[in-house]
Amino acid sequence: MSYSFTPLQDGYRALFQLDLPPGCMVYRTNALMVQIGPLPPLVSGIQNYGDLSSTNVIVAGKEGKFVLAGAVTAFRSMTVFNARFINRRLVSIEAYQPHIRQGETPEEMVILEGEDYRDLLEQYADLAAEKMGVKPIESTRNMTGYCSWYYYYKNVTQQDMLENVEALTRNRTPYEAGYVQIDDGYQTFQGDWLDQCESWPVPVKDVAQKIISGGMKAGIWTMPTTASTASRVYREHPDWFVKKSNGETAILPGWSPPPDHQWACLDATIPAVREHIANVFKTFREWGFTYFKMDGLYFGLQEGVRQDKNATPVSAFRLLLKTIRDAVPDCILMVCSEPFLPCLGLVDNARVSNDTSRHFRTPGQTPGNGPYTLGCSIVDTFRIALSNFWLFDRWFRADPDVIMTRQDNAFYTRNQAKISVLGGIMTGVALTSDHLGRINPDRNQLLAKAQNIRMRSVRPLFTVPNVWPMEFEGTIEGKPAVALVNDSGTEKTWKLEDLGLSSRCTDLLEDKEILHEVTLADGDAVLLVNR
Repeated sequence: MSYSFTPLQDGYRALFQLDLPPGCMVYRTNALMVQIGPLPPLVSGIQNYGDLSSTNVIVAGKEGKFVLAGAVTAFRSMTVFNARFINRRLVSIEAYQPHIRQGETPEEMVILEGEDYRDLLEQYADLAAEKMGVKPIESTRNMTGYCSWYYYYKNVTQQDMLENVEALTRNRTPYEAGYVQIDDGYQTFQGDWLDQCESWPVPVKDVAQKIISGGMKAGIWTMPTTASTASRVYREHPDWFVKKSNGETAILPGWSPPPDHQWACLDATIPAVREHIANVFKTFREWGFTYFKMDGLYFGLQEGVRQDKNATPVSAFRLLLKTIRDAVPDCILMVCSEPFLPCLGLVDNARVSNDTSRHFRTPGQTPGNGPYTLGCSIVDTFRIALSNFWLFDRWFRADPDVIMTRQDNAFYTRNQAKISVLGGIMTGVALTSDHLGRINPDRNQLLAKAQNIRMRSVRPLFTVPNVWPMEFEGTIEGKPAVALVNDSGTEKTWKLEDLGLSSRCTDLLEDKEILHEVTLADGDAVLLVNR
């Protein structure tokens, strides 16, 4: 493969020439989360074949011949790859690093070639982990816990939280929560993390002690890169935020309702900002919190003017993460809505999916195994999380968002909940928002499957163009295992021998024997191991 490098005034480019057959598949990512959701060049609706872009890594190929181009470092710049087509044939991949200036060393990249795209992605993940200083990841036990968001959302009150802490303390079987995370809703405004709103009259440090006394570890939600223009920290320190070239604060629309909806990015190159954020996390640590969910992190990559003119959005972002890591070195840092590569080596857990919801499918969504617009639902979350199979326990502990099985305040069947449960089994992270004081016993038993079973070395079993995987292979306690997820919109049957299994298997989700073949209705799943 030939390539050329071109330093530019506004960034750094490299061009990789390819020799691939027509009609190859392109697996791409976006800036926040990988979507190996197959996007071959013949998908209807893609008009400009020269505009298939991907962040961090891109894979292209067909029939045993694949090429991967990937960035293995992100200290100063993200890397964007663009697939270039001529007459619908992929002929080259262009790499662009927007924040590498003339005379600077570009971020490291690799080109890998092989017969199996799954192997290439796993090789790439290992190389990037080594370059970014990722320490060995301990995942012997599945991680369990509770957060309030997908039951109460922003309307959670302190009484709601205390009621759930009591239920979690009382109900330690069959599902046993290890962590309890206070989610969005306790603070006055985004950015004022140590200030509580009126619906939280008791200090959160007292809630933390209540959690700890119940035999669990306390966690809390923040967005450390960001503050709203309504916040006290913004009103008192408007000079702490990234500016536009005219000196005004760079503002982005956030997801909170007014007046908390206009968000600014803290300038981590200012020492006082780092001192402030370090103090927030050290204070929470003194109060007993040892698990931190850090959300909305992509707001920390705000373009603009910083105090340190040599800094880039990525280098400033990593400086803030390092400040937090140094402030609470013994705590679990979990990132969400994050750029993957710049987080490596500084965090423990990371969301690898979009948000889930109380719905199996996004309302109005058409079922089927072809590509469609992803929303927030159980099936969407599972698809995106499992498209990231190659980085599970390689870059961090992969968080598939919460596991849902409850029967109340929910819009899915028990069978559909099994797909959510598989997300926890296949990643090893199985936090929930289910109210354990109200959940039916059979639903609680199903939830416990995500706690007690771990499927390792997970990857799609087949590579079929333009189809989201429904079959996944791996191991459970060293034995070959296959998970089947039917979200196709119609009933589907598999022969066990076609899955590489014996004619007699056990479905671990229902603890029942399966002989020769298995048939699933739409919205159902099984987890098979040989008997």
